[in-house]
Amino acid sequence: MNTREDEKWQSLLLRSTPTFTGEAVLPYGFLTGTLARLRAEKWQREELERIGWRALLASLAALMVAATVTLSVSFRDQRVDFEPGVRSLVQMENIQLS
Repeated sequence: MNTREDEKWQSLLLRSTPTFTGEAVLPYGFLTGTLARLRAEKWQREELERIGWRALLASLAALMVAATVTLSVSFRDQRVDFEPGVRSLVQMENIQLS
């Protein structure tokens, strides 16, 4: 009686094995897919924020370099003497205005 009962159980187990075997592809349901999508969007948003901050700091650095170059050139040009014609007018003592 024991062998007959064992055979029934084994046949039942063999017929039910496809039910309990794992799938090769992960079964993404609605909730799992939504959570995975939200996690990916969060990661992408954080990455874009990092890139944005880096771009902002790089543009500020470029702006500071451009301002420094512009100011140094403008101050250098202010130290240059007047043109020769204007210089000679300034050096004249007696200029008749009328």
